[in-house]
Amino acid sequence: MARPLRRRRQDQRGNALVLALVVMTALGTLATLTVFSVRGGLQTSANDRNHSVALYAAESGAAVAMDFLRTNLNASTGWTAYVSANNASPVSPAITGNNVANGVTGNPFGSDTGASYSVTILNNRDDTGFVGGIDADKRVVIHAVGYGPSGAVATVEWDVLSGTSSAQRPCNNLAQKGQAADNAGLSDCLGSVSGSSGATY
Repeated sequence: MARPLRRRRQDQRGNALVLALVVMTALGTLATLTVFSVRGGLQTSANDRNHSVALYAAESGAAVAMDFLRTNLNASTGWTAYVSANNASPVSPAITGNNVANGVTGNPFGSDTGASYSVTILNNRDDTGFVGGIDADKRVVIHAVGYGPSGAVATVEWDVLSGTSSAQRPCNNLAQKGQAADNAGLSDCLGSVSGSSGATY
C-alpha cells in the first residue's frame, strides 16, 4: 500500500508545478502590461506639456508682433513695409526674441522651458495690393510658430485690421493696458482681430 500513495503524491507534485508556472506567467504578463500602461500615460502627459509650451510660445510671439504693428502703422501706406509680393518672402519683424533659439541671449524664455518662436508678417490674400506687395487695406496676418521641448511645434495666425479712427478722435474700441485711447492717432486703434490656430506634434 505504501507504493501507490507515493505515486499519487508524485502526480500531485507535477500538477502543482504546472499550476505554479501558469500563475507566475500570468502575473509576469500583468506586470509587463502595467509597466507599458504607466509609461504610455507618462509619455502622453509629457507630450501635452510640450505642446502647451509651444502654443504659449507662439501666442507670445504673436502678442509681441501685435505690439510692433500697433506702433509701426503708417497712416497712408499701412504696413506695406512689412509685406512682400505674393507673400513670396515673408518679412520677419525686428521684435524681441524673434528667431532666437532657446538658451541664446535675446530669447525671452528661460533656458529650462525649451521655448522659442518665429514670427512673420503676411499680407491677406484678398488685398488688392497682394500681387504687388502693397498693403492697400491696412490688414495683415501675423503668422507665429512656437517651438517647445522634444520637437513640439504650434502655429497661430492672427488676422489684424487697423482701426479707422482719425488722429484727433478716440479709438472706437476699449483701450488696452499701456495704450492711450484719446488723441493717440491710428497706431493705437487696431480694430478687429480674428485668429485661428493649429498644431503639429
